[in-house]
Parts: sequence; C-alpha cells; structure tokens
Amino acid sequence: MVISLTNIMDSLVSSALKNTKNVYISVVSHNNEDDIEKNFFCLPGSYGKYLVKVLIIDNTNSIALKEKCKEYGLSYYADNINRGYGANNNKNFELSQAEDCDVFIVCNPDVTIQPNQLEELFDSYFNEEADIFGVKVYESKDLLTFSSHNRNFPCLLDPIVSFVFKKKLFVEDADEYGHPDWIGGSFMVFKASSFKYLQGFDGKYFMYYEDTDICHRAIKAGMKIVYNPDFFIVHEAKRAGRKLFSKSFYWNLTSMLKYFLTFPPKCLLGKNYAGK
Repeated sequence: MVISLTNIMDSLVSSALKNTKNVYISVVSHNNEDDIEKNFFCLPGSYGKYLVKVLIIDNTNSIALKEKCKEYGLSYYADNINRGYGANNNKNFELSQAEDCDVFIVCNPDVTIQPNQLEELFDSYFNEEADIFGVKVYESKDLLTFSSHNRNFPCLLDPIVSFVFKKKLFVEDADEYGHPDWIGGSFMVFKASSFKYLQGFDGKYFMYYEDTDICHRAIKAGMKIVYNPDFFIVHEAKRAGRKLFSKSFYWNLTSMLKYFLTFPPKCLLGKNYAGK
C-alpha cells in the first residue's frame, strides 16, 4: 500500500488542528486606541498549541482603530451602544462562538500581558482544570506594587472602609497560590463552556462588581476558581471609581448595592480588616 506525501501532510495538519486550543481575548474600547495599540497589536498568533485571537468591541466607532485592527489581525466590532463592561464582553463572547472558542479571556485595555508567559500560563490553566483563572497583577511596570486581584467576597462595610481609608480589604496573599472567592475583572481567564453556562456577566452591573457577581455564581454552581501568582500582568489603572461624586463613583456605588441585594452579606467587616 502506497501512502502519498500529500496524505501524510493532510493527516499531520488535521491532527495539529484537532489539538489546537482557540483562545479569545476580549477587550472593550472607549477611546482606548493608544492602550490597545500598545498592549494588544503584538498578541495575535500561535503560542505552542494555543491560537490567540483578540476581539475588540468599540463603543466610539473609531475608523482609525478599525483600520489598525485590520492591519494587525485583530477582530473589530463597532457598537455605538455603551452597554457597560460586562455586557460588552458578553457581546464579544457571542462573536467568539462563531468559531470553536476554548478559552475566553476578559481583559482591560490598559493591561499589559506578557507574551513570553502565555504558553506556560495556558498549560497551567488547563492542568488545573479551572473554570476561572487569575494571575498576579502589578500596578506599574517597575513590578514593585501589586493590586488586589485574588479576593474574599466583601462584607457589608468593607467597600466603605476601603474607600475612606484607601485600605485593601478582602484580599488574599498575592504571592500564594490558592482558590480565592473571586478574581478581579481586569484579567479573567474563563473556560468558554463555563462562561456560557453562567450566561456571562450579569448586565445589570454597568461597571464594577460584575466580576464579583460572576465568581459568586460560579462557586454556587460548584465551579473551580484558581489563582496562580507564577504569572503576572501589569494593570496601570486610573482608579476613577475613587473620585467622590464622579460618574465612576456612582457606578461603583450602585453596583455595590445591586450586588448586596443579590447576595446579602453575612458579616459587617471581613477578616482582612482585622489585619489577617
């Protein structure tokens, strides 16, 4: 029996495609062209057996961003309706379902991902069989200060005390691997089937607490949340929600109330306020 070189090549290609994992990174843009150009134009491509694609949903319908996304191989979708952070990412997830999406990553536009870590990060994620996966988050590129990315569910007064005293509450040890209650929304790695089962983020949160809510629902559904500090991102956040009487402060406050009405707190102050 003679097997042609063409048949062998077709078999190898078919096998490689079968083992390929499709990873979609969802980014919402609201006048974030510079951040997206700096942080995401370099990402699309293959990392071992992982094929990474970037989905941009743009609330400002920027022609310049659309053209640059086309040039660098990013998927671009213009949506003049500002649905809010969670709902916009839900829309991107719908778009990812047109192809076979294995991993769905929600990422802020001002987040810098480390491309040299991606293959190992995805290996770790799959080895852990996590439904939601988070990494260490630094606040600046000097890697000296970190953000509270792995957290306990907040108690009633935690957000107020955190705002007034600028104290990081309901936070686990950033250097310790573990299974926190929730992962911060600036960078969340989801098993696509789990995100679909949870029906994505709850659209009632315009901004803030959509990450807390989806993790709460995931835990109630028996899902696994993993935090691995061996990997990191840099999130140079502007912290707009801390400015009193700002629009972001209003969104933060209303989302907090919606969250506590959905999941009534079991305590006034969490353990981290006691310095533990």
